[in-house]
Amino acid sequence: MTMAVSVCVFMILCVFQWCNAQFGSLGLSVGMGGVKSGEETLSIRSPCPQNTTCMPVSACPMLEDLMDFSCFSSDRYFHRLNQLICGNADDEDYVCCPSCDCGRVYQEGMEKCGQSMVRGVDYNGLGSQPWTARIGFTHKETGNVRFACSGSIIGKRVILTAAHCALAKPEGYKLSTVVVGEWDIGRSPDCNDYFCAPPTQAIKVENVIVHPGYEQKIFRHDIALIMLKEEIKYSVTAAPICLNDKPEIVINERASLVGWGKLSGQNNVVSRQQQLEVPLVPLENCERIFGESVPVNEGQLCAGGEAGKDACSGFGGAPLLLFRQSRHVQVGIVSFGSENCGSEGVPSVYTNIAHYYRWIVDNSPS
Repeated sequence: MTMAVSVCVFMILCVFQWCNAQFGSLGLSVGMGGVKSGEETLSIRSPCPQNTTCMPVSACPMLEDLMDFSCFSSDRYFHRLNQLICGNADDEDYVCCPSCDCGRVYQEGMEKCGQSMVRGVDYNGLGSQPWTARIGFTHKETGNVRFACSGSIIGKRVILTAAHCALAKPEGYKLSTVVVGEWDIGRSPDCNDYFCAPPTQAIKVENVIVHPGYEQKIFRHDIALIMLKEEIKYSVTAAPICLNDKPEIVINERASLVGWGKLSGQNNVVSRQQQLEVPLVPLENCERIFGESVPVNEGQLCAGGEAGKDACSGFGGAPLLLFRQSRHVQVGIVSFGSENCGSEGVPSVYTNIAHYYRWIVDNSPS
């Protein structure tokens, strides 16, 4: 399925109220009276539902997007469109135009961060975390690619990750590629019951910017930017995350960890993108656990410590997120943890985004 068709299918679902509670739905039945259009009175065919407005089809942004993507290529969708018609004036059909923005593609100059096109309470499926990237390493001799770390999209050519990932050279492997737009590594394309995602994008790495103070042995200043050779095409499964610039944290607020790898209790890598909620805890908790061997400071966050709930191997560089003011905000980057992954009272250490916010901005291309 092409990118255009997959986006169309999702947008059609939203427009025609096929979305269930995961995606939100339109309310029912608010009537409207006659409407003037120039010198001619709009002939009302049927009342529009709540959260929609009767307007010319050419003036409805969501349906305009659908037309641009050539979505209505079958009689099935033409029939559905006919159901939205609320009247006619000046030889133009009027439609009940939805006010929700569940299906809009990011427009030039109107890029948003931290907002998934797929929204819903407790929904964590395909497209819910489109800013998460897989970081690939190619073997110098065999050409085999391993995806040993994760990162996050913060710009069309910029991936944020941990320095220990960007500089890693495991067993003859070298950083080479970033894959975005992925959800299930075992399927192509990714699909659920409602829509299919655009193809994943594998983009070569151009160069790496590592914090100049990074110290490998103690994970000090464990942060880096990966610059890509080509721009990411934003879509329902590839979009930028917002970065936290406020140093204050709320103890015990629950944050979401997103990436690929093994969680506590898993013996094998799960093919789908995984999410785990962990509480933000006082930095002193991590100082007590790791302080004798690895200094812990204000450039880091401490999170986790619940039995059986922790990210183990494969989550290095993955984003730690909070949901604030209707958008996702990245507050941390997976840095290091205990070998006893998932032990009660043993949290993990994350690079603190707020502490490095200015460094990120100063070193990212405008």
